[in-house]
Amino acid sequence: MRKALRKRMAVVAVGLVLLALAAGCGGAKEGEIYPLTVDGTDITLDVTTMQAIYDAGFEVTVLDTSTMDRYEIAADTPLDADSVYTGVNIGKDGDIYASLSVVTEDACAISESVIYSFTGFGGFGDKIAIASIPLTELTEEKAKEIEKKLEDGEYFQSYVSDSRILRITRENGATGAVTQLEVEVRYEIDYTG
Repeated sequence: MRKALRKRMAVVAVGLVLLALAAGCGGAKEGEIYPLTVDGTDITLDVTTMQAIYDAGFEVTVLDTSTMDRYEIAADTPLDADSVYTGVNIGKDGDIYASLSVVTEDACAISESVIYSFTGFGGFGDKIAIASIPLTELTEEKAKEIEKKLEDGEYFQSYVSDSRILRITRENGATGAVTQLEVEVRYEIDYTG
């Protein structure tokens, strides 16, 4: 009886080790969202609302391209239902770390909108991380650990699927320092109204 129990325990232990190894292998799975961090604030696309950004003390701004003036957006700014808003910039102390796009289902305040797209700027690579790797440390090899299907282009590495987009732009083509990180959850948007 003891021998049979030990044998079962050994099989269970080996199974658990294999399961743990399989779970840790191979970067993001299809449909899985890459974990992002900006200045210590976690952002999960298609989950995190702008309230988390406001709570973390970020300045939220937009650029009026007709005048090139930047305007701060209050957390209670109303947004329309079933809408997409792009060019929402976040940063601190007058610096812009990233540009976000948000989506709404119902009419709501911007603080209740959901972040679906993130573009981080390499000049603030020490404040931005993907899968816990700061952009300043995101080598070509580490990027491919995050996303095994990442393809090298002349100026960037990218992966596009039906559900998400990852694009890493670098100095000197696909091998230099990161200048921009783009991550997006893909939505089918009906612009016909």
